[in-house]
Amino acid sequence: MSLKYGLLGLLTYNDMSGYDLKKAFDSSLQFMWSAKSSQIYRELGKLEDEGLVSSHIEPQDKKFDRKVYSITSAGKNSFQKWVENFPSSLEVPVRDEFIVRVFFGENLSVENLLFEIRRFKKQREEALEVLANVSESAKEAAKQDGLEKSYYYWSLTINKALKEIKAEIEWAEETIEELKNRS
Repeated sequence: MSLKYGLLGLLTYNDMSGYDLKKAFDSSLQFMWSAKSSQIYRELGKLEDEGLVSSHIEPQDKKFDRKVYSITSAGKNSFQKWVENFPSSLEVPVRDEFIVRVFFGENLSVENLLFEIRRFKKQREEALEVLANVSESAKEAAKQDGLEKSYYYWSLTINKALKEIKAEIEWAEETIEELKNRS
């Protein structure tokens, strides 16, 4: 996926400011794709240049005016073509610096490696908690906004992320025990 289609997809739900898109991205797509605010704003500029989104300024009392983006017909068509055309290879690109370091673990002390794997486990447990909260928030938001059909598909991706994180925690627990028994 490119950031382009993540943003277009989010804009199919509602018109949003860059700030709103960053919040929506972080509360929905963060476990599939990460993006910084600067990347989002840069991409929005490109999308506007391509005619895939339009924007208008909304004045606000006691706050800065906000620039709100809307998906155009061309943007909807572009998004629809993208979402219908899955790539021929569904392999997920892997760039996991942590696991590469574990691969070369013989160059570390067992204590150091144990520390890092415990840290990894703790971070994954925190991610699991965040994802559970995201799931609950998404469910409530879907009810409020009449997006129950959308939530069904969101929950499919949330369940995949939950299973991946649980498997990583299980791996970490097993690896910690193996390392402790080895030393």
